[in-house]
Amino acid sequence: MSFEEMKERYEKGEESLELALEKWERILDDSRTGFHLSHFQQLLKAAIVPLLLCVEYENQCHMCPIFSVCKRGCSEEWNCLLRIIQAYAIAGDLLPLEPYVGQLESFVKKLRMCRNELYMKAN
Repeated sequence: MSFEEMKERYEKGEESLELALEKWERILDDSRTGFHLSHFQQLLKAAIVPLLLCVEYENQCHMCPIFSVCKRGCSEEWNCLLRIIQAYAIAGDLLPLEPYVGQLESFVKKLRMCRNELYMKAN
């Protein structure tokens, strides 16, 4: 999902957290069928597309609903995820797919937990 698509959908009323989750769910779904190096390189490009959450919570990162997972790009979860995505963009067609998909599944699960916590606090 491009930043432009997220921005357009956000301006039409969709929530930035839902858009972030959808972005990562799409990356996860596409990762399950990865088999060629160019495929992994495209997934890396998708992964580094900024989130509208970063725009929405600029200078207030600690208030962002995914701060516990991201921590301004410095969390262990984020760094581990980015390293594995980069590794597969370099040598993914030579590596087993399971560690890559497993790391993405774990990250998406944590994003869902952030969303659920936010909704529980709102109710």
